[in-house]
Amino acid sequence: MSSKKTIKILAPGSKSIAARAMILAALHDKKIKLKNIPKCDDTRYLINALKNKNIKIFTGNAGTTTRFLTAFCALKINQLNKKTITISGDERMNERPIKELTSALNQLGAKIETLGGKKKDCPPIKIYPSELTGGKIKIRGDISSQYISALLMIAKFTKNKTTIEIEKKLCSKPYVKITKKLIKEFENENLKKFTVESDASSASYIGEYAALNPDKKIILENLTKNSIQGDIKFLEYLSKMGCKTTEHKNCTEIEGTRTLKPLSNVNMNETPDLVMTFSVLAMFANGVTKITNIGNLRIKETDRLQALENEIKKFGIKVKTGKDFIEIHGNPNLISKIALSTISINTYNDHRIAMAFGVLKSKIPKLKIENPKCVSKSYPTFWKDLSKLQK
Repeated sequence: MSSKKTIKILAPGSKSIAARAMILAALHDKKIKLKNIPKCDDTRYLINALKNKNIKIFTGNAGTTTRFLTAFCALKINQLNKKTITISGDERMNERPIKELTSALNQLGAKIETLGGKKKDCPPIKIYPSELTGGKIKIRGDISSQYISALLMIAKFTKNKTTIEIEKKLCSKPYVKITKKLIKEFENENLKKFTVESDASSASYIGEYAALNPDKKIILENLTKNSIQGDIKFLEYLSKMGCKTTEHKNCTEIEGTRTLKPLSNVNMNETPDLVMTFSVLAMFANGVTKITNIGNLRIKETDRLQALENEIKKFGIKVKTGKDFIEIHGNPNLISKIALSTISINTYNDHRIAMAFGVLKSKIPKLKIENPKCVSKSYPTFWKDLSKLQK
């Protein structure tokens, strides 16, 4: 019988699924009970916008919310009886490109201007009254899958048939699969209740903790390998690093390993939100991990590849980044080497950087995470759950 301590953690609901569910419910004008909506910044901005229908909408640094609302408001502006609707975010959001989406919407008949950034291709976004007539549109798929998801959700509601032609390789493809699945689900006239499953991206940080603490068994509730989320692949990545994952009916059990294996060469184009988790774990693996095809991380909440390189170097680990990759030379003896060190992590106001490095507090007590509250973007109870794991 195992003497390992077992700890259960319920990660918050998936904000990706929740955002799509809220937009689709609003598009269908349905009264649907949505359960397990995460209480985080991104969903709060979206709920406020859908509820209050103001002419000025603020979305913080919520990329998904900004992109989905742009398409939603372009479709609904006449129905909402507004002369204009302006969508803007914080300083970083107003530097993140959205022209591909607004150009595609304009091809459908929308009247949208982008007012931010050096090339005027970023928020704030100004939307004028128009009718989305539909038609055939072209859009690049290699910048953000959220553009495609935003268009797919409103496509059925344009005056004429809308056909979307994707140019270049589609990144983050699993997120588009989620969108298509939910579109079909919300077309069901008998749908009265919808439950959001736990967020796989958030759960990956709990998995990261399990990987580094093999003396414990961690149970992730409300999440299994049958999840519709692409980021459930974190379980597969953990297994490749030597961890043990056991499936149960409504949960997954994870046990770490004394010697982490590197992921070697891994393409994470379809799971970019997991790059932070596994870049940090790679520091402790016995060998080299190279994560490729992740160039879109440079236009996220921060330039995540640059941020990872900057912070990993603080641990004395050899790391290299390029246009679309990160390479980490792990050291299995790293923990014993730096356990008593005082290291300060710059989070760049990025929740995923904060959580990925924050897990290391269990091994490096003097580790300091700057601006720890930024986790409220997706996982407000993260520090509380981390404390529960460490007891």
